[in-house]
Amino acid sequence: MEYFTMSNEKHIIIIEDDIMLADLTQNFLEQNQYKVTVFNSANAFLDKAQSLNIDIIICDINLPEMNGFELCELSRKRYNGPFVFLTARKDDADHIQGLSIGADDYINKPVKPPLLLARIKAALRTNERNKSDITSNCIKLENLTIDKDARLLSVNSKPIPLTSDELDLLWLFIAKMNKTLSRDDLFLEVIGRQYDGQDRVIDARVSRLRKKFNAIEDNPYEIKTIWRKGYTFASRGLPPQ
Repeated sequence: MEYFTMSNEKHIIIIEDDIMLADLTQNFLEQNQYKVTVFNSANAFLDKAQSLNIDIIICDINLPEMNGFELCELSRKRYNGPFVFLTARKDDADHIQGLSIGADDYINKPVKPPLLLARIKAALRTNERNKSDITSNCIKLENLTIDKDARLLSVNSKPIPLTSDELDLLWLFIAKMNKTLSRDDLFLEVIGRQYDGQDRVIDARVSRLRKKFNAIEDNPYEIKTIWRKGYTFASRGLPPQ
């Protein structure tokens, strides 16, 4: 069951401990016809999260009680909507970590309000496009289509040959795009049993699939290894902004 729900009314969640900045951002977004709810800590948000309709989360990293990275990882277990970091932390390592754990965008403070609004709109558009293109049997992303019934993958309109096992594994990655899947997750989903801590069958399958998939010419996506955590399917090489 989803921990967070989505609604037709665009509801922005801001998680920010700088009260003045949060108020200014809230006022600007409300002037642009968005519903906005502000929380000043991760725990305050989590206490209410189950009852909220959420379309996008805008989150600082330096938060009391639990930092933004931890909150993003926790949220990604049950929330698949846009998650955007808005932070003063400008190091490339922080930017890479934020995107690797499942954020859709990483915006540095200070940011001009019109640019923040444009980035929010872009994240919402991408989410709506991806939602409308996913059915029970076919997923269509920009420049990629995977059809589970027809057992076909195409990238840049070119068919890509995969074995049945490879296609099923890739389907799982794509269906959970930007979410890090651990060995435990993959064993349960693909093998149908719990990981025993030693079996490397999933590692071998992922390695073969990743080698084949990542090598596709002009492929806009890739299967990434998240050190000590697992694997994720994401857009290729998102640059710092």
